[in-house]
Amino acid sequence: MESPAPANQALTASVVITTYRRTAMLAELLDALSPQLGDRAVEVVVIDNCPDASARQVVARCNDDSIRYEHESRSGVVHARNRGVAEARGTYVIFLDDDEVPIPGWLGAWLAQADGKTDASFGRIVPRFLRPCSPDLLGQITRTFSREMHRAHGADITDMSAYLGTGNAMFHKARCLGQDAPFDLRFNARGGEDVWLIRGLVRDGKRLTWNREALVEELVPADRMDLESLRLRRFNQGQLRTLLAYGNGGPTGLARALFWMLAGTVQFAGFGALALLAGLLAPSRRADLLCRASGGAGKMAWRRDAKTRTYSAD
Repeated sequence: MESPAPANQALTASVVITTYRRTAMLAELLDALSPQLGDRAVEVVVIDNCPDASARQVVARCNDDSIRYEHESRSGVVHARNRGVAEARGTYVIFLDDDEVPIPGWLGAWLAQADGKTDASFGRIVPRFLRPCSPDLLGQITRTFSREMHRAHGADITDMSAYLGTGNAMFHKARCLGQDAPFDLRFNARGGEDVWLIRGLVRDGKRLTWNREALVEELVPADRMDLESLRLRRFNQGQLRTLLAYGNGGPTGLARALFWMLAGTVQFAGFGALALLAGLLAPSRRADLLCRASGGAGKMAWRRDAKTRTYSAD
């Protein structure tokens, strides 16, 4: 049975962790987070989207009353995120992905910005490779699994909204997540629900800030460190770019989608040709160019069903 939440307890923040079959990663995350909780007015809500509730025992082993387990049986990342928002009782919601490990001081850095004035804030992410990385892919993988703004702590990063996601990010619940289902179900199977949400916040005039001190390590397993996986990821990002441009449709949405499809065609052809040349003249550049070409292909084929690997193995 899920642990009941104490009634009428004022909480500054709820840390919401959605998880699916990543028990080893989740255990490391909770081991790093639990010592930071102390007597702070913070709860941790773990939303398990695995049909056989594989994370239940991981949470139970923590033996920490601040960490609450909930099972979301409806499949998909949007159902899981929306369940987390509905369960959260804090003024702020801090989203932490199950492959992110917070460093010491992470929670304190977030609470320092949970001042009632902050709308939404985004923290640093650095990758931790779980196997040796191919030198030809090192740059591409590092960029893919990093978030670094090179801005001062607390700076306005609203202009960078297209490059942000909800992992290691904090939102004022009432102002940014004002309903129990703020994430759009259209993105349940393909991902991108967080980008759509953030885009809406910017459109509504919300200010996005940078939290340089809230640092997590993103665990990068072997199945995300090969060229095939990187190209698939870039393809799906390209699809999302055109899908977001299309928005809710209509003539304006269609015109925006056609623009990005044209841009994708140029990107696919140009970088694809350069990748062929690089195979002969500069092999170390080939992987990066192939990934860029895949991004263009995704912009062109944005209507095709995505094949995103939403989760990877422990």
